[in-house]
Amino acid sequence: MAINFRKFNLASLQRYTSPQAVKDLDSFLDALPINVGTNALIAACFTFLVAGVSVWFTAQELEKVSQLHEDLTNIKALQPPVPVLKEIPVDIKTLKPAGDKIASTFSGIKVVAGAGSVKISAQDSDYFPQFLAAISYLQRSGRNWKVSVNAMCLGRDCKGPQLYADLKVSTITFGEPAKITRSGKDDKKKGKK
Repeated sequence: MAINFRKFNLASLQRYTSPQAVKDLDSFLDALPINVGTNALIAACFTFLVAGVSVWFTAQELEKVSQLHEDLTNIKALQPPVPVLKEIPVDIKTLKPAGDKIASTFSGIKVVAGAGSVKISAQDSDYFPQFLAAISYLQRSGRNWKVSVNAMCLGRDCKGPQLYADLKVSTITFGEPAKITRSGKDDKKKGKK
């Protein structure tokens, strides 16, 4: 609802600013304890005092929180971007020749290469030194290769060969740092690049 200042009557305000209006307000305030009661006035004053103190306390705490937020924002701005490590599975074209070389070098060892994985096995535990050497050779076969164990079984309790290792082979690369928005969430999770 808009106020129309053209139709506003200033004469109506004059009766509230006249000397008689001030006298009427003074007599009202003088008679207030008699009309309302002293206890009610004390309760109203106490209520206004509590409200004023709570507003002041809230303003003080809000100032502290805003200062803390500013400090945290400055600290986050000083943090360097950290690159992301990515593991990319090694393709079968690279793993197959490495597996064939291991099988031909170490007698009694069977090597089956797949996309990003190599299975090394031996039928008897007598081939344990060759088995360990084959795993070590695989780890050093490529640049930036990371070889991790998916499954391993050693001994007579194994079903099938007594020495078996299922290894995951991947290449480690450095990726671009994740971009952090002001809210602290990763942009890549939202589908942005």
